[in-house]
Amino acid sequence: MFKGLGNLGNIASIIGKLQDLPDRMKELNEQMKSERVTANSSCGHVAITMNGVGEVQDVAVNPVALGAEGQQAVSHETLGQAIQDATNLAGAEAKQLYASAVSQMASDLDINLPGMEGLLSSFTGGNG
Repeated sequence: MFKGLGNLGNIASIIGKLQDLPDRMKELNEQMKSERVTANSSCGHVAITMNGVGEVQDVAVNPVALGAEGQQAVSHETLGQAIQDATNLAGAEAKQLYASAVSQMASDLDINLPGMEGLLSSFTGGNG
């Protein structure tokens, strides 16, 4: 008659772990602010550095792209595209870094919720 009540302990354990989640997420976000990812545009004119929460920390433009040393500068369109490409790549890397950190935190807390991997995959743009 009371066969399945053993799972109540598991539910109570999960609820207890979930109560720690807001503090752990706050710690994680602070940690991610100090992490860095850098991505370069495919043409090599621009490098963007972001922190783990996706905030741009640095934009580096190759002096040659600006016309340094007697070189002709690249067009505004080319430079704009390079900035966009590098920013998108850095953003994708920052999302992946963050998702990995959340996944590790869930593992550390032993929170194994159905659909967690799919949720993180959709967050990072993966195929899940």
